[in-house]
Amino acid sequence: MVLDGNSSTSSADVASGAVAANPLDFSWHLIEGQCALLGIMMLATAAWNCARDRRLAAVKSSLKENGEKWGVPLIFHSPDSVPRHFVQYGYRGSYIGTAVIYSWVVLPLAGYVLMMLGCYIAYVISDKIWFPPNAQFWTDFFGSWNGLMLPWCFWFTIVHVVAGIASKFYNTMAARSMMPVDDMESATHLVVDEDHTITDDAPDPDEDTAEDSWLSRKVQKLKTRFQKAQTRQVIPIVVGEDGTRHVEYTCVRYVYSEEDRAFLPKGLADTQPMDAIATLRRGGLTDEEAEESYATCGPNSIHVHVPGFLEALGTEFSDFTYIFNSVGTWAYVAYSTWNIGFVWLAMIAGSGIYRALFIIRPNQKKIAKMAAMSQMCEVMRGGRWKEVEASEIVLGDIVKVLDGDDSKLPCDGILVDGSLIVNESMLTGEPMPIAKAPVENNVNAKVVEKLNKAYAGTLALESTGPNWGKSVLLCTNIGALTTRGQLVRMVLFPASVSFKYNDQLPMVYGIMSIYVIILVLILLFATNLGSVVALYLTVLCTIAMTLNPMLPVSMVMGQSVSAGRLEDPKGPYQIKCLQPGRIPIAGKISTMVFDKTGTITKGGMDFASVIGAQNAQFCPAVTFDYSDPTSTENRAKIADDNLVPLVLRRALATCHTVKQLQDGRLVGNQVECAMVKTAGWEMGDKQMISPNGETLKIVRELEFDHHRMTSGAVVRDETGQLQVFIKGSYEKIKAIAWPGSVPANYDQETMRCAKDNYYTLGIAYKTLPAGADEQVAGLPREELERDVAVCGLLLFRNEMKADSPEAIARLKAGAVRSVICTGDNELTGIAIGKKCGIVTSELCLRGTMVNGRLAWNDPDQEGAIVSPESPDPGCQLALTREAWKHIHTERPDILEELWPRCVVFARMKPDDKINVVKYFQSRNLVVGMAGDGGNDCGGLRAAHAGIALSDAEASMVSPFSTGRKGKGAAKDDISLTTVPDLIREGRACLATNLATFSYFMVYAFLLTTIRTAFLVINGLNLGEWVWLTMDLGIGVVMMYFMTQSRAKPDLVAYRPTATLLGLRTISTVLVPYFAAAVCLVVMLAVVKAQPWYDPLNPTFDIHILPRLWMMKGDNYDSPVGVLLLFGVLSTTAYVNTYGGDFRQNIRHNYGIMIVYALFLFVTFFMCLSEPNEFNCIYRVNCDTTSSLACRNIPVLKQWSVGGTGGCFLGPQIKYWQNTTDALASQGLLELNDSHWHAMVEEKCLPPKLTLEKIPQESTIISTGKGFKVVDNCTGPNNCYAPDLKCIFAVILAVYVLAHHAFTQVFLLGPVAKKMRRLQQKQDAQRLIGQEVQSTSSDSSDDGLI
Repeated sequence: MVLDGNSSTSSADVASGAVAANPLDFSWHLIEGQCALLGIMMLATAAWNCARDRRLAAVKSSLKENGEKWGVPLIFHSPDSVPRHFVQYGYRGSYIGTAVIYSWVVLPLAGYVLMMLGCYIAYVISDKIWFPPNAQFWTDFFGSWNGLMLPWCFWFTIVHVVAGIASKFYNTMAARSMMPVDDMESATHLVVDEDHTITDDAPDPDEDTAEDSWLSRKVQKLKTRFQKAQTRQVIPIVVGEDGTRHVEYTCVRYVYSEEDRAFLPKGLADTQPMDAIATLRRGGLTDEEAEESYATCGPNSIHVHVPGFLEALGTEFSDFTYIFNSVGTWAYVAYSTWNIGFVWLAMIAGSGIYRALFIIRPNQKKIAKMAAMSQMCEVMRGGRWKEVEASEIVLGDIVKVLDGDDSKLPCDGILVDGSLIVNESMLTGEPMPIAKAPVENNVNAKVVEKLNKAYAGTLALESTGPNWGKSVLLCTNIGALTTRGQLVRMVLFPASVSFKYNDQLPMVYGIMSIYVIILVLILLFATNLGSVVALYLTVLCTIAMTLNPMLPVSMVMGQSVSAGRLEDPKGPYQIKCLQPGRIPIAGKISTMVFDKTGTITKGGMDFASVIGAQNAQFCPAVTFDYSDPTSTENRAKIADDNLVPLVLRRALATCHTVKQLQDGRLVGNQVECAMVKTAGWEMGDKQMISPNGETLKIVRELEFDHHRMTSGAVVRDETGQLQVFIKGSYEKIKAIAWPGSVPANYDQETMRCAKDNYYTLGIAYKTLPAGADEQVAGLPREELERDVAVCGLLLFRNEMKADSPEAIARLKAGAVRSVICTGDNELTGIAIGKKCGIVTSELCLRGTMVNGRLAWNDPDQEGAIVSPESPDPGCQLALTREAWKHIHTERPDILEELWPRCVVFARMKPDDKINVVKYFQSRNLVVGMAGDGGNDCGGLRAAHAGIALSDAEASMVSPFSTGRKGKGAAKDDISLTTVPDLIREGRACLATNLATFSYFMVYAFLLTTIRTAFLVINGLNLGEWVWLTMDLGIGVVMMYFMTQSRAKPDLVAYRPTATLLGLRTISTVLVPYFAAAVCLVVMLAVVKAQPWYDPLNPTFDIHILPRLWMMKGDNYDSPVGVLLLFGVLSTTAYVNTYGGDFRQNIRHNYGIMIVYALFLFVTFFMCLSEPNEFNCIYRVNCDTTSSLACRNIPVLKQWSVGGTGGCFLGPQIKYWQNTTDALASQGLLELNDSHWHAMVEEKCLPPKLTLEKIPQESTIISTGKGFKVVDNCTGPNNCYAPDLKCIFAVILAVYVLAHHAFTQVFLLGPVAKKMRRLQQKQDAQRLIGQEVQSTSSDSSDDGLI
């Protein structure tokens, strides 16, 4: 193998000293210089690291002597409920360390410029294009193309290896450039690491040596260090004018505390009611206090960084993926084919620009716009009101709440004076106005979140106050630590979920890497390309072909197309998508968790009925017309003492916290508003007035307490008598009531109401001793609620959405299991579940806790205690919150057996919903969740794919959200059918992603196999336009049309596979690959058996330079590869777009049908036709005359780097060349080079003496080896005989038909259906046997999710 083959340095240049004595020596000197530079940098880095490590050891030793530890825990306010532990370290910048470490960043940046310059000079040398001083100078300087490319390849490798390492470990390198310090006060940077604790497994008693445990510890340590490197953040410490030191991490400001010797988060304060009122009375903060607080906590704003265009592009293209893709791109450019390299560069650059500027940056701008708040506010400072910008509000400020159009609260705070009515839909998703009351001024008072606290970003509908005309609040949270800020952080830092497709992709790349290594070894030891440089570039191109950069691009393309369909405002879905990567995950949902109220049912509550209780007995139920709550009939029933007892009537009128706006609208809890409307009492100032004039004064409101699960009021009647009214869940009311007041049939009656789908509340009362209002205000709530007497039940109707049964039925048809996870009663959940189709068994047992033990009862048998296996072992189950927590934490063995039967989870709080979602995920199920309010945010975020049925800002934390209304009877409600619609599109997207994956795997295996085989056989290759057509025509155009297939209108009873290593996916890759490999062997064997077949090694037989690989396709073998690649790859793309059960029939995808038909026509046309200009573009059935005619085809000449439009360098050329060279050696001819080469200027003909010996018309030249193959092949050619053309056409046709048949019969037809039935049968047997495996409820094609 040679390094240089065409030195053109003149002796005169050498003698004059214009160039080095030996250009190749200069190339080696360049390599030595590169090695020297690399060695110096490595030695400097090693020396710096040694010094740094010694300093770190000294710091740790010093801290250990003082009883301290290196690194301080960082208090992290997680935007979700997932606990994460971080450690903060102090570092100080060093000029030396920065110079040493960042030199490794500068190296690839500067090296990339030199690399591109080297590529250009290579074309200067090879194509004689201009570059100062001139082309001949550079030719003489390096001697040849090889002389330049040898050091270029070495530099190219260094640049990409260093760039790849820097992109993956940039933050670690930044930390390594600084010196650790033992005192945070002297630190200039803060390094934050996530704490990945190593826990050694218990030792194996059978282990004789420590080798395995030592190895496992080493592997675990390496894994931990890698995890830390991935999450490490280096943050510069900012020093304020007053010396305050702070950093910003995940949008939260951390300020250095000298006392704690650590950075602590700022932006929230835990203020007690009496302290807040005291702050108000002393006139708020002073100006000095406000300035100090501002300097410490920073502005009241949420800083969302929006990168500029250059920063966005720089961040995107510094990713490791693009660095790897750069290897293949520039390898093609360097390997004399700039056209192919530029096509790859355009594809990679286009996808990166689109992602950076049209996906990531707009999303950041959208979030920044949502987070921004600019408005003027009034704050009290030093006893005077002062107007400031919202960002200047500080913790502890007294803020006047302004109402009106678009008046948003600037911060979180507790109300200290006046009353406030807000719209919290941005937090809860519910547009219902909420009334806020000031905190109580007594020692027992506590801040009640729902009653006393208002949140940033909520709309102030009405603000009134006795002192300043408006309500005022004390600021407790600012910036990113407000409730609104937490929502923004949830969007900025989304939770990651595990999905088999993503998890297996590294394994696939690992397998492909092994395959690449095998190919590289074959190329190294079984080929002779005539040049080390050519071999190296060939290896790089092979790696790029195997790990095709278009694979991730095709995934993003498919997901972007699906996201566009989902978001189309005029389309059928109208679903907003914040994370397109979750769309294919939605296609694998096997379990759907539904909130009840506002999701399955309508958002509102109607007051339907009341059941009074007197003397421990229930009165007859009184029903109301809830379609018209204010009707005369309803008022008459309320006023009738025989129907509604006086105590209950008073309770209905006063036991609430409803407020009335100036326009007469009622605001507050939906349940209470419905109750007050029906009661018909008039609301006054702290009093309620009945239609007949009775007045009840509200002495004290008892807001709903989440811990006590009750709410109520203390009232005084006209005689001065005090009464307490308490309402809450019927279980809670029974628990706190005096036993003698509880009707004997209380449980049976409440169960009956719940089973009848009533939202049931209990209500109770008691009379208080005479006392002043101030005394009542100071009574503990426990005392007020003790020994109350039951006075009735309140029944509310929460109607189901009209299209909910349809949605659940569609999910069931699609093999998606649905469960209800609600804060409501389990009996109501069961009733709704039966009505919508989630609960399908006749018997659904309740799981409750009785005396600390789990008990199962039959709701149809008045709560009779039964076993979950009796009377029906297949019955479904409903769990209360207490039962769920018990079996989840204490009896996981029971839960493992019973979870497939659990369909209702009741009385669940937001954290419980998250736990339910995560438990299902722990079963290796892909879990979706649908909810409507802010209390569902955690579950929506934790699920694999959450969809918020809301337009509120709170829905932004969910990957998907929608406000699409239903049709017909559901036209006023957000449709639940959006859930099956999302899954439909997700399945189509997943099927498309797997289809493009399969195509690129076939591409990688087949293309590299054919290319390597041809290189091994005779150093052959394919023409340049073959590669361009495959990359553009199939790799881009057909891939685009593959993504255009739309989802089928209905869900089928199984999900598309998401495994990349399952039987189905592997078969879509290996079957066409091995079938094509067989065709390749057969076709090559047939062509080699022809009597006219003439082998050719272009490098050694006709002396084509190693770098001109694009000219090595003019032979009898390469057309076999061209025909196979076109036929196989286009067919693979087409059959992978068959509709199947998840996408519409391919006949609806006109684009791919037209392109596929075009490719098949081209393939068979080239196979069967006589020589022509089109064939010669791809060097199939081509001769010299047609090849020269290609020069007249527009575009091709400008974009061709050689071969197209030139001489056809077929096997016959070697006879002309050998004869001409022999004549030259005899002195009969004079040649400009060591060998004669066909030239276009000479019409590709040899000298006249050669033509006299071997004329162009001879059978040696114009046919093959003396055989007359065809009549119209002129000059050197690779024309096939008619009978061989027919054989090849038949082989290609058989392959195409077989591939279609395999897909239709095995992948989409009866074989696939039989395998699915077998899988489902096995799953059912496992469930019946209570042997629940991770895939038991996932009926994918291969049983894997």
